[in-house]
Amino acid sequence: MFIRPDHFLEQLYKENVPKYSFSATTKHEWEIWRDNLKKVFIDKLGGFPEKRAELNPRIIEEKDLGDYTRQRVVYTIMESLDMISYVLIPKNAGDKLPAIVACHGHGYGGKEIIGLKFDGSEQTDGATYQKNFALELVKRGFFVIVPELLGFGDRTLEKDGEKAHTGHSSCYHISTNLLMYGKTMPGMRVYEIMRTIDYLFTRSEVNTDRIGCMGISGGGLVGSFTTAIDERIKVAVISGYVNTFIGSIMSIYHCIDNFIPGIIKYAELSDIVGMIAPRPLLIESGTKDPIFPIKATEEAVCKLETIYKLLGANDKLDKDIFEGDHEISGAKAYDWFVKWL
Repeated sequence: MFIRPDHFLEQLYKENVPKYSFSATTKHEWEIWRDNLKKVFIDKLGGFPEKRAELNPRIIEEKDLGDYTRQRVVYTIMESLDMISYVLIPKNAGDKLPAIVACHGHGYGGKEIIGLKFDGSEQTDGATYQKNFALELVKRGFFVIVPELLGFGDRTLEKDGEKAHTGHSSCYHISTNLLMYGKTMPGMRVYEIMRTIDYLFTRSEVNTDRIGCMGISGGGLVGSFTTAIDERIKVAVISGYVNTFIGSIMSIYHCIDNFIPGIIKYAELSDIVGMIAPRPLLIESGTKDPIFPIKATEEAVCKLETIYKLLGANDKLDKDIFEGDHEISGAKAYDWFVKWL
């Protein structure tokens, strides 16, 4: 007989007490907790460049689609790295529009949430689990930007490009290389969204005091982490992600792009998402989600409710627990932005 490594991993987690597990009882204690955790979190993500590169934005494609205009834009993230995004602009919605950053999940990239196939043709066989949520947002009068997250779609590595249309990503190769330099894929993608917000500040159509973020799955990671760090985001909807590390990525097979070395010594996932408070946050979760199980989601929501209650912001936290799988619901999401943004 011998002890299998299962017990070893269980003991590691049991003996680990995250340094910044939320325990504040006053607003002052909360401020200290948030500020300290944010510094550590940015460090564990791999840090961000001290100086931001010039954006050098340009529009490379524009198409009139009746109720809205769709543009394809390129801007600089950092030296030697560009971002390509879709921009959806509603017509007849007035000036200085509220804007939403729409973060896609695993799949073939931004096209998957704007009604397109990978080759750019119209989807004819129905939406995927992401349900074209960017289109739903522009229909409601929001200026929507859809960044192509690093490693997906047109931003896969050249050697992976031929398979990108199948949803094959470059997550593994880019993530492992970044780890060798002390960086992480979550950190890179968070910085990309921060730079995307910088880009929104250059658009005359956007009211920069009214910026929101919505993401699902891997896009939920990016959306929640960026919102926790960047207070220019005023409202968030996170679908198919809010959970606990131990209940999801540490217990069930997940893409390597989820992992942040050492983070569990400082915080559980609910602590990180808790830094969004007291800004409005809606959490979507399907009761049959196999990779972010509902039980752990409910545990995370319970902690978030404690944080929001302490700050007197109970009304700014809500959940949409729906009968479904790992997918967008939308039952409350779009109205949440209408209400708070």
